[in-house]
Amino acid sequence: MTPRERALRALNHEVPDRIPLDLGTTNCTTLTKKAYENLKAYLGIEKETRLMMENFQIVFVDEEVLEILGIDTRGVHPEPLSQKRWVDERTYYNEFGIKYRMPEDGLYYDMVEHPLAGKTLEELEDYEWPDPAKTMNLEGVRERAEALAKEGKYLLVGDMIDTGIFEPCWYLRGFENFLVDLVCNVDFATALLEKMYEYQLKRYSLFLAECGEFLDVIFVGDDLATAESTIMSPKTYRDIVKPYHKEYFKNLKKMAPRAKLLYHSCGSIAPFIPDLIEIGVDILNPIQVSAQGMDTKALKERFGRDLCFWGAVDTTFVLPRGGTEDVRREVRRRIEDLGPEGYVLCAVHDIQPDVPPENIVAMYDEARRFGIFA
Repeated sequence: MTPRERALRALNHEVPDRIPLDLGTTNCTTLTKKAYENLKAYLGIEKETRLMMENFQIVFVDEEVLEILGIDTRGVHPEPLSQKRWVDERTYYNEFGIKYRMPEDGLYYDMVEHPLAGKTLEELEDYEWPDPAKTMNLEGVRERAEALAKEGKYLLVGDMIDTGIFEPCWYLRGFENFLVDLVCNVDFATALLEKMYEYQLKRYSLFLAECGEFLDVIFVGDDLATAESTIMSPKTYRDIVKPYHKEYFKNLKKMAPRAKLLYHSCGSIAPFIPDLIEIGVDILNPIQVSAQGMDTKALKERFGRDLCFWGAVDTTFVLPRGGTEDVRREVRRRIEDLGPEGYVLCAVHDIQPDVPPENIVAMYDEARRFGIFA
């Protein structure tokens, strides 16, 4: 099988010749800068690192690395356009007016100011939204997608980067503030969700106008859970957030008619999975196996007929703290639990700086060796 045939069989709930592998196709399935540069040094690759997102310090993965690791997917992304206003070398404001700062000896930029904190519904109407067209450079996107589709070798995953509608609302408002809004200030919450939905749909419409016809998978990342529980009650999700997700997903599928929808939420997301299936999610990522209620065998038994799984190799304990044999055991366990059909293997979320490169190589090597079915 070609990599694309292999991945499509898995996503169509059919048994492939081996477990398909992903790395780098989305902003939630790539590596942090330090982890990537360690990996490239380990593999003997000398190439400049390109950042996909500055705040999280995550990267675009080069073709040479994908080939060495036997990755079956390829990402189609716009280049992010920087609209940052730098205060000093560790502090900046982004296009939304959110202030970010990297602590001394830090690895990421943290949000330290939220522009809509304390604002009223009337003041929300006066907020100046960024121009969606100025957040990304679409030059070359169509050419890359069309060339890859014509080659027909790899599964194509489109991610315009920063795709959520719930998470960005609390980025603007502040996490605690927005959760209070969902209960006590519903008019503000729904007004902000509506505006964010319209903004993100416009961005995705620009991106998918270039490449939607060529994609096999489209990606949305919008965390709804922590490691212990969902962020909000199922009733709050269904009453307030779910209607916007439903419209968002429906319109994305219209713009990329042959693509399956890959949805990312970290944490203990199981209570929301039936809702996500109902509104069009085909594939769930990252399957945070260290979170409450995210046992891979149980998830497969309960939802495997209707949902595919993407991720699941533990990044909390095994990849950073285990040896290569621990990693290989982890890979075998997840393939046994989630395979052989309906599963694409990669790490739980982005590979962090503390993951040794030999563990990354062992993960993909073991998947290619153990995950063979024909």
